[in-house]
Amino acid sequence: MHQAKNLLTGYRTGPFNMVTDILKKPTKTNCLIIKGLKILRKKICYVSPVSIHSYRFMEAFRQRGYDISLITDSSAWIAPETNMFRVYVLPKLTWLNSPWLLTPNILTIMKFLRRIQPDLVHLHVHHHYSLPMILSSFPFLLTSWGNEVLQLPRANWILKTLARFAGMNARKITADARCVKKVWTEFGIPDNRIEIIYFGVDTTAFNPNVNGQDVREQLEIGKNDIVVISTRAFYEDPPYNVECLIRAIPLVLERHGNVKFIIKGTGPLENHLKSLTRELDVSRCVRFAGLVPHYEVAQYLNAADIYVSTCYIDSTSVSLLEAMSCGLPPIVTDIPGNREWIENGVNGFLFPSKNPKVLAEKIIELIENEPLRKRFGERCLQIIKRKATWKESLTKMEAVYKALL
Repeated sequence: MHQAKNLLTGYRTGPFNMVTDILKKPTKTNCLIIKGLKILRKKICYVSPVSIHSYRFMEAFRQRGYDISLITDSSAWIAPETNMFRVYVLPKLTWLNSPWLLTPNILTIMKFLRRIQPDLVHLHVHHHYSLPMILSSFPFLLTSWGNEVLQLPRANWILKTLARFAGMNARKITADARCVKKVWTEFGIPDNRIEIIYFGVDTTAFNPNVNGQDVREQLEIGKNDIVVISTRAFYEDPPYNVECLIRAIPLVLERHGNVKFIIKGTGPLENHLKSLTRELDVSRCVRFAGLVPHYEVAQYLNAADIYVSTCYIDSTSVSLLEAMSCGLPPIVTDIPGNREWIENGVNGFLFPSKNPKVLAEKIIELIENEPLRKRFGERCLQIIKRKATWKESLTKMEAVYKALL
């Protein structure tokens, strides 16, 4: 970890665990030379949280020949490190500092955009950052996903106004779930301006053939143990609610002593969750795996027999899709985003949010029914192959780019 000085703004960011190229000035002519032909590369600037979701699109389109840059106010890099595209860092907004920091950040984004001169701006989630594109007359695409969007109907009038303003002025909106699209149509955005594009799964990396045995050995999990895995982070916002799973563990162990629980993730609630496992006397059966690199997640999923997600506000969960792609039977909260993928009793189980008792009952049912686990897993894998591959997601997103460029 090191302090990254952004000389373009004069601001000093917090810890930024990433090799950046923020001082590299865009050239006046941005060209790709192929067999003697000069081809102009289209410039796409992402304004986005630093997320594995946006990173995957940035890296994929960089490999397809687009000139990619990123403007972000995130202070921690949770995707693979990169020096393949320029990254412009802003001070991070919080509820406490936004009244006096939002305007300087907006002005700085406008300054960055004038330097970059993008053909298209791809705004992810941050509705409050749509104003720089509008004032600078840069066309922008809004990709909408997750907790920030789903809570808009209950948000204050300021957040609703900012979001509606962003949606009305975006050339196009892409959403990662039908429940997210519904939020925008209720805000008055025409249906034909919203397209559902999932954060699909790379089935060459996430599939049932990935070896998970090394992970089981590393975590000292026995050959005959049944393994339940959670891959959600330890946050209250978004409300991943991993505590619900931990409170279900004693109920499961009353019936089956040979069950281990892999809890992959990190976050502000980590110490609380670890203390809770000690308080409930289940530490011997829980393996906290920490922050696992994305390219290793499939190994952890294939070390498990059952996947659990306890998040109670979510759109399309990429964690769920990755587990489905590995052929795991899922037990997930009964919320609209999950119901788009899981039909209760057909390819997984749904359980009421914040209900560890019912969660434990569903885990026990799958522990005791191996054929059902296999049937759920096979059906999940087919669903991913049919409608949520990474290749299909890229194809759809690039079609949107080409229509807007």
